[in-house]
Amino acid sequence: MNDAMHFLHVVGALGLAAGFGAEAAGLIGLRRARNADEALLWLRSRRWVLLIGPTSIGLVLATGIYLTVAEWGADAWILVSLVSLVALAGIGGVLTGVPMARITPAVEQASGPLREELRRDLRSPLLVVSFLTRVAITVGIVFLMVHKPAALPSVLTIVLAAAVGAAVGLISGRRAVGERDRRRRRSAAG
Repeated sequence: MNDAMHFLHVVGALGLAAGFGAEAAGLIGLRRARNADEALLWLRSRRWVLLIGPTSIGLVLATGIYLTVAEWGADAWILVSLVSLVALAGIGGVLTGVPMARITPAVEQASGPLREELRRDLRSPLLVVSFLTRVAITVGIVFLMVHKPAALPSVLTIVLAAAVGAAVGLISGRRAVGERDRRRRRSAAG
């Protein structure tokens, strides 16, 4: 039974990586979309993210809890990892899910070139911050699984990972928007 749970635990982690890949592709496409058809095409990739991501987190959580009880014991790194998985879902739901729930109907109702306000929403640095924070926390969880540190180093690892992910997301999200604005001004002027 435990071998099957280990297998499902790894499959869940692979699914989480696939979900991140689908989200990255969709996010890049949405940020580049200039008209409603392009935005709708990339918005459809979100269906896969919403199917794969939560299912994978649930699978990793369920198997992780089972293995914690049946085999591993409640070591600090395990508890921090489990709480971090719940945080992934919360961050994704609040920082990505809420804005996308507002943006999606606007994209679906749009036609032709996207209004500037909608393009700004699609290029929101918050979406990049959410994505990169979750990826960084996931890398932090993998670090915990490999090194199995005590409680304080485990918590510090996840806090540092989240901070680095958020900072990189904020910098890259703002930089991309700033570069596009500069290019648009140059092309309008010349």
